Amino acid sequence: MTDHHGHVLIVDGDNDIVQIVAAVLTDAGFMVSLLLTAEPYAVRTAVGQLEPDCVLLDGESPSAYVYSWDDAVWLAGRDRPIPVIMSTVDQPAMREAREATSKRSQTAHFAAVLGKPFDLDQLVDTVAGAVGHAVPFDISTAAEAQRTARLRAKLEAAGAHEIHVSTRREWANFLTAAGTFIQLYWWHQDGVYYVVRHAESGGRLDQVGRFHDLDGRSPSRYAPGGGRSSGRRAKRCR
Repeated sequence: MTDHHGHVLIVDGDNDIVQIVAAVLTDAGFMVSLLLTAEPYAVRTAVGQLEPDCVLLDGESPSAYVYSWDDAVWLAGRDRPIPVIMSTVDQPAMREAREATSKRSQTAHFAAVLGKPFDLDQLVDTVAGAVGHAVPFDISTAAEAQRTARLRAKLEAAGAHEIHVSTRREWANFLTAAGTFIQLYWWHQDGVYYVVRHAESGGRLDQVGRFHDLDGRSPSRYAPGGGRSSGRRAKRCR
């Protein structure tokens, strides 16, 4: 079998299918990680932690694609887009994705659509094609500097000032337009941005949110709480 390369995240709640797919892709040479839930927060957290080269994405419901449409759109719209392969038994969803006439199917920009059950050779070839279109995640110092520069630009565009950024990945202190002091940092282990602010009473820091991206979010409007993890993490096979 041809030795392929690249990191594939399999998102599927059916453990039996996941184990078969993982074995086939691992034998083909891919690095494979598994996530046994398609719950949106878990998917986005796993992507932030792993930065895979392709996501094989099933729906949260065994027979419907549901919120996975939103995840596919999010994956396509990231600063580093990740190719997504729709993997489902949902016939209307597959037809919609293939026809690509609806707004969500166009913005999801699926790399491919695989209906279950699928031929294993087709699976390997489809994943190889999707991975081939991915831009590998760059961990170099220069790339970290570029990500930090993009973070500063987003904060400035949203009205932040007195911005101080770190040499580490996407850490920053800044003031909102209302004068609130905010600390924002990316924690790779959790795959999210943590946002804390100094309490008006002074001294104490309050965590006000956890976010998977900052697009469209004003620094002055961070909502308390943020998303909450399902408790499931992606498992890496090799």
